[in-house]
Parts: sequence; structure tokens; C-alpha cells
Amino acid sequence: MISEHIWRYCGDLHQQLPPYAVGIISTLGAVVCGGLIGAERQRAQKPAGLRTLVLICLGAAIFTQASILMVGAGGDRTRIAAQIVSGIGFLGAGAIIRERGLVIGVTTGAGIWATAAVGTVLGAGYIAAGIFFTLLIVGVLAAEALIDRISLGPCKFATLTLHFDPDDGRGRIAIQSVLDEHQHTEEARFEEPPGDPSVVRVRFCDTHRDHRGVVADLARLRQVKRLQQG
Repeated sequence: MISEHIWRYCGDLHQQLPPYAVGIISTLGAVVCGGLIGAERQRAQKPAGLRTLVLICLGAAIFTQASILMVGAGGDRTRIAAQIVSGIGFLGAGAIIRERGLVIGVTTGAGIWATAAVGTVLGAGYIAAGIFFTLLIVGVLAAEALIDRISLGPCKFATLTLHFDPDDGRGRIAIQSVLDEHQHTEEARFEEPPGDPSVVRVRFCDTHRDHRGVVADLARLRQVKRLQQG
């Protein structure tokens, strides 16, 4: 008897609760689910972070609820909600850019699209399904490094030694800026040997193309006088 009661509330809450109660639950659910996805993206230092994905999930849920409330019982409940699918595509496409010969931001765009889908499900009253999809999305995003390791193989590291002009401190800042832009988390040791330009030793992955991109950007810096890999 209890299990039947629980399963009943795992479906469309519009069939079980009054509209105002469903609206409150759907809205709060959208904030929580968008926050979970956004927190994972924020941790990975991606452009679409916590606030962005909360607003996307919340907006999709609000539009879906508006569609249901405005058409009433006899109208097409999907009229407004259907536009979310096409409308969110423009936002997701804006996150995808081509830079340094690589297409980046595809995962961010897909995350935006998937978050809007979760908001639509929540706004339709399927709270349990929305939570399940959220956990699935967070799991896939969190396992990104593991998936890359399985599909592309493990990273093989090398050390890049750069001799650079300190340039009154601007050289070190320029190098650190490139490392930050690539979200480089491996070791980077700055040294200042006497009678020689400053030296930084950067540990990087020499196996995967997207990881090696940091080397080309460091080599382009005008402060870098000489570099060697070893």
C-alpha cells in the first residue's frame, strides 16, 4: 500500500496535487537540479557555471508551467514548452567556438541543452524523473576524465623547460595566464638562476592533442626566449 502511494507520486504531480503546490515543488526542484549540474560545471571551471545553469533549468520549468496553466485542460500543453527545444539551441550554440584550430565548448553547449530538458520535465510535474535525469547528467560530467582515459588512453607526461625574459614581472604573469586559460593543473616550477633569464619547468601531457595545446601558446609568448622538451 505504501509502495503504491510512493509510485503514484513518481508520475505527473498535476494528477495528484493542486496547481499551486505543483508549481512550488517544480520551481524548487528546478533550482536544486540546476544547482547540482551547475556546481559540477563550476568545479570544472567551465563558462556555464552554477548561476547560468540554475537560471536555464528554472527558466525552462517556468515556461513549461506557463504552457500548462495558460492552455487549461483542453488545449495543447506543449505549445510553449516545445519552443524551449529550439530556443535553447541558440544559447548552446553560442557557447561553442573555434579557437586555435580546435572546436571547444561542445560539452558546455550539450550541458545547457540537457539542463533545459531537465527543467522542462520538472515543469511538467515529473519531479522524480527530473531528479533521476539530473543525477545521470552529473554522473556523466563527473566521469569525463575517466571516459577520456578509457577512450584515448592514459596521459604520458613530459617536462617543458622555458627560458623567458622576466620583463619586470610581466613574463611570469603572461606564462601563468596561459596556464590558467588552459586550466593546466600539472606542476609548473618557476626558477631564477643567476646570470640567466628566468626559467619555468612545466609538466604536461604529451599524448593528447587538446592537452598539448598549452605548449604552442607558451611558445608564442614574446617573453619566451628558448624552450626545450625533456
